[in-house]
Amino acid sequence: MTVTLLRLYKTILLPVILFLSCTGIQAQNIERFNSFSYSVNEGLLQSTMGDIAFDKNNFCWLSFPNGIQKFDGKNFTLVPVQPGLPDDKLVYFFKCKNGELLISHSQGISKYEIAANKFVQVYKNEASVETPVLFMGEDDDIIYFYSETGTITGISCHAFKVVKESKTGFPDYSSNADYRPKMSSNIINHKMALGIRSSVYLWDLQKEKLLYRSDSIPDISTFLTLKTESEVLYYNYKKNDAIYLYNFTTNKSDILFIKGKDSKPMGRCNIYPWQHKVLISFANKLYETDTTLTELKSELVNFQNQSLGGSSTISRIAEDNFGNLYLLTIMGGIKKIIGNNYPIKYYGTEKSEYNYIFSILPDKENNRILAGTTGNGLLVFDTLQRLIKHIKTLPGESRTFAPNAIIKDKKGDYLLFVAGEKKVWRLNSDLSGFKAIPISTSLPENKSGIFYFGNFLFQNEKEAIIQSQGKLFKTNFANNTVTEYQVTNGYTMGGLLYHSFIITHTNDELIYLDAETFKEIKRLPFKNTGYVRCFASDGPGNIYVGSNNGIFIIDSAGKILQHLTKKNGLPDDCIYAMVFDNAGFLWCSTNKGLFKLNRDNSILQLKKEDGLQENEFNTNAVAKAADGEIFFAGVNGISSFYADAITNFKGKINLLFTKIKVNNEEVFKDTAVWNINRIDLPYNQNTLSFDFVAMANNNPDQYIYQYKMEDIDEQWIQNNDMQTVRYFLLPGKYVFKIYASRFFEKDAKPMKEIVIIIHPPFWKTWWFRTLLGILVFSLMAFIINQFNKRRYERKLAQLESEHKVRLERERISRDLHDNIGAYANAVLYNTELLENEKEEQLREELMKDLKYASKDIITSLRETIWALKKDNYSAEDCLLRIRNFVQPLNRYYQQIHFEVEGNVPPEKILHYSRALNLVRIVQEAVTNAIKHADAKNINIISNTRENFWEMVVTDDGKGFDHETKPETAQGNGLSNMKQRAADASFDLSIRSWQGSGTSIIIRINGEKGI
Repeated sequence: MTVTLLRLYKTILLPVILFLSCTGIQAQNIERFNSFSYSVNEGLLQSTMGDIAFDKNNFCWLSFPNGIQKFDGKNFTLVPVQPGLPDDKLVYFFKCKNGELLISHSQGISKYEIAANKFVQVYKNEASVETPVLFMGEDDDIIYFYSETGTITGISCHAFKVVKESKTGFPDYSSNADYRPKMSSNIINHKMALGIRSSVYLWDLQKEKLLYRSDSIPDISTFLTLKTESEVLYYNYKKNDAIYLYNFTTNKSDILFIKGKDSKPMGRCNIYPWQHKVLISFANKLYETDTTLTELKSELVNFQNQSLGGSSTISRIAEDNFGNLYLLTIMGGIKKIIGNNYPIKYYGTEKSEYNYIFSILPDKENNRILAGTTGNGLLVFDTLQRLIKHIKTLPGESRTFAPNAIIKDKKGDYLLFVAGEKKVWRLNSDLSGFKAIPISTSLPENKSGIFYFGNFLFQNEKEAIIQSQGKLFKTNFANNTVTEYQVTNGYTMGGLLYHSFIITHTNDELIYLDAETFKEIKRLPFKNTGYVRCFASDGPGNIYVGSNNGIFIIDSAGKILQHLTKKNGLPDDCIYAMVFDNAGFLWCSTNKGLFKLNRDNSILQLKKEDGLQENEFNTNAVAKAADGEIFFAGVNGISSFYADAITNFKGKINLLFTKIKVNNEEVFKDTAVWNINRIDLPYNQNTLSFDFVAMANNNPDQYIYQYKMEDIDEQWIQNNDMQTVRYFLLPGKYVFKIYASRFFEKDAKPMKEIVIIIHPPFWKTWWFRTLLGILVFSLMAFIINQFNKRRYERKLAQLESEHKVRLERERISRDLHDNIGAYANAVLYNTELLENEKEEQLREELMKDLKYASKDIITSLRETIWALKKDNYSAEDCLLRIRNFVQPLNRYYQQIHFEVEGNVPPEKILHYSRALNLVRIVQEAVTNAIKHADAKNINIISNTRENFWEMVVTDDGKGFDHETKPETAQGNGLSNMKQRAADASFDLSIRSWQGSGTSIIIRINGEKGI
């Protein structure tokens, strides 16, 4: 009897007890969705939120007691009070069916003009209304709202003019908030429900009349939803497993019990239609229910199988333009639920510190997924991702163990290679117990055993090969033995069985081992890897080496065929594990999620936001099940998927610029920056920064962003983490291009472009440079012309100087010839006469003539020398010279009275040649009067007239007939005086009559000058 009971215990009761003791067993089916949480830590204004809505760009608008925020999926931006939006406190939003966004505030209703990024107030509250009106809904192109006075007003959704206004007679709630109505979330056949205090009302918007009013309903909630045009749903705070259906026509309430609802308090309840489903929320949980609202079909959870509301109650549900859900919670911020998710499974426990997994064995035949952890033992899940067994310790040990490799033998038992152990542990196929298998080794005690890293290399029916760093462990299934081999002494993390070789890496070398004997065959240099972590091989025979410096693709001889890094579009250079899917595509795990390498080397990236356990994975922690399902393990569990189900979403992406700064200032604050396609800036405003975001089915963080500035960037640049893009631009024309997708596209066509023109300073413009060129050319021509002109003038001046010298020489020569020569000839002639003359009287006359001629020679020489001493002479100098000339004559010719009188112009200046000619003319006139006129008086008079200076020489001699005898035959005649006057530009007048004396008038024209 005892033996029978014991067998019964082992066969029936023990599995039941084990099953019931499993952690994580869930009675409720789950649907996993990608979710994101946003709180004050991410920029949310505060945890208390009033309302939520979405504009045409899919920006999320949030209302708070102290303001309005706009959320683009990454950044929260405060929307201040501004023209058209006079108030921002606890406003209400309403999105019209045509996409227009309305905002109700204390002073009326404003419309957001998205094309201009500004507001227009379309309705003003009555003077008596001090609180924002309550939006009721849109019906037949009319937007209805309810004011605190109990008035329902309808405005056109096109012209925004009042078209209806009804006094309901409902209580005024301006002084008592208890009478503030609760609106049903929907309108059916022009009817909607209102809850005021403990009663429910049915109002016909089209007929503008009250149809029904319920009796008092105790403990009614604030939740109202019309099920039909005469039935409204509500719930009771005291009933946790049911909601109520009130019928206006029968004035009765029916209880709808919810199958599958737990006994926890209902908290708040929301009903929301989504993706052909009906959702209902209780407290922090969200469920899919049937159309009767009486059965919960499944719970919607996040990728870590946690409730979508977290630890906070869901207060409101809203849907964006792409079908994603937003949950407003009580003090827990916002939860965003992505509606379109990759089918990625998650295996892990509720405590992330227990989920550091670095070995996987998918045993789908037995509905098990085995996961070896560091510090938490062995986790066993079923294929529905439920934890069915957790083994923390090995037999006889109290510390947790760390399986770094797991294989299954032909009996169905599991062999666990545990880091730090000197034996291999066999786990029975029913998970009931362990048995140790000693490791046969020739290594010293202190060097034998399993190290930290583990890696599966090969398995068939007879044997298996496991690598642990620089060692190989060969398991023989027939005799149940494990043999240890030391193959490298360096730091080794991975290896690959390739045909008849085992290839591994250490100390910058590839090591080739014989697959049967494990003896080394050859070593090849293989540097610049930063350590190799993993290997994989494709169908054609190429070997892929995953390292800390990207992926090296080599042939069997170790020749590098290609080296892929972040420069080629890889999201990260650290490659943890690699595996080829059934279609021949390579999948890699990194510090930045997973990626698929397409045949054209384009990248499809998956991140935590797509449902992965985390972005960081572990070395060689990868496995592929027989049906093609791929498992990658990391720091927070296991992620699995079928590769052919992971395709690029084809949904339309709306890529928007959200902020453009110039010199670190927002120059487009009052402009819809997403509509800008051209920017013109001066040369000193050339530091630009750009922020942009992709609005689509997925979260903005899930897309890969690319940008390129034409004429600066030769290729597309990947913008990791949606960072601000900055440029410093020289004057010129540029085109800034952006692109977003789920994978990096090297030949992408831009989704958005902005033409940027940086105008140069005026001194660098073409017209200025043209004018400057013309000016420089003209200046050079002018300088050359002036140079040539001055050279010509110098040459001309030289020639003129030479000519003047020549003329002066000629003049002096003429003077000497005419005067001194004539006087010398006269001296010679009279000397000859004197030699031949015997008569005394005639000799005396000849001596007298010689005397006069000698004096004339001296005077002429003196005057010539005087004139050559200076370049210019004043009129006073000339008159003084004339006085000096006349003074000796009084001594020589005592019979004649000489007189010089008058004044001269004080500023009159004469060139020395003119001064000499003036003095000579006067001298000649005086000399002629002495010699030929027999005059008793000779007067020299200087007269200063208004416009000229005049010198007059008069005598009272015998005169001559100027008409018939204009000049004497001897030298120093009248013609000589006329010639001098002409040379000096003087006006010379001669007045003489027979017996009446002679007057010589010399007129020097001009007031000043030479």
